[in-house]
Amino acid sequence: LRVVDLNELLEEMGDMLRRIVGRHISLEMKLCGNLGRVRADAAQIEQVVMNLALNARDAMPTGGTLTLETGNIDLDEAIDVSSARVEPGHYVLLGVSDTEQGMPSEVQEHVFEPFLTIKAKGKGTGLELASVYGIVKQHGGDIDFHSDPGQGTTFRIYLPRVDAPSAA
Repeated sequence: LRVVDLNELLEEMGDMLRRIVGRHISLEMKLCGNLGRVRADAAQIEQVVMNLALNARDAMPTGGTLTLETGNIDLDEAIDVSSARVEPGHYVLLGVSDTEQGMPSEVQEHVFEPFLTIKAKGKGTGLELASVYGIVKQHGGDIDFHSDPGQGTTFRIYLPRVDAPSAA
């Protein structure tokens, strides 16, 4: 693990993400100025972003918008969100949103379970979101999501913020 600036990581991934999601999907980055740092394995965080971006791409076959967003968040008390309990503390928030059709409620109940997929046969393993969940937890963070039919899905990743400069 090393100290990582998520904004720099996302900017470095930008061109690759644009190629992967395709021309029919607009990629927007809303990166917070003065973003805190996290202690992370950069390659694993890249894998998290890639898995979420690929799921979003597959959910928007006719086009849409994929938004990556960062921010600092300070929690004075624990919050219970759809799939997580985020403890008090200082976090860097990574949000990944799409404008797809949203997940059915029966899928939402099991979204991080291994081998769950709503993709066509041969189009996914069902391990993408389970891997994302595992990586986030290994980093001492948490993840939640919100999905509304017809409105899209947003995943919010909370990683503990550290007071240290980024590693070279």
